[in-house]
Amino acid sequence: MKRIFVLMMAGLLFAACQKEDDNGDLGGFWKLLEVEEVQTGRVIDTKDDDRFWSIQLDLLDVGGAYGRFQHVGDSLFVQMIYVPQNAASYGLYNPKDERFGVNHLDRNRMELQSEYAILKFRKF
Repeated sequence: MKRIFVLMMAGLLFAACQKEDDNGDLGGFWKLLEVEEVQTGRVIDTKDDDRFWSIQLDLLDVGGAYGRFQHVGDSLFVQMIYVPQNAASYGLYNPKDERFGVNHLDRNRMELQSEYAILKFRKF
């Protein structure tokens, strides 16, 4: 009986200490396929480049630079703590405080739009 109680308590403590990722389809590893600049209409094809966004909990890793994000309704708010040197090539034109509209999001594909660019991703 005592052994069962100890095992139950250990299980409860372990479960209580885990952070739960509630990002749904947004969470995961995303490959940036294309950046379309809104002002110029220029399309930058990044399919052959290794440009990824990694989203876990409330953390965002973009090209080895880290930041935080909030997904609220149809918006994704990004605040980078460390900005990648070539932030624009990752679709970040205002990396300290960027708002993206979520045009499309499912478990395979994501499209984000800021006032600067439209970003197309596929889940990796």
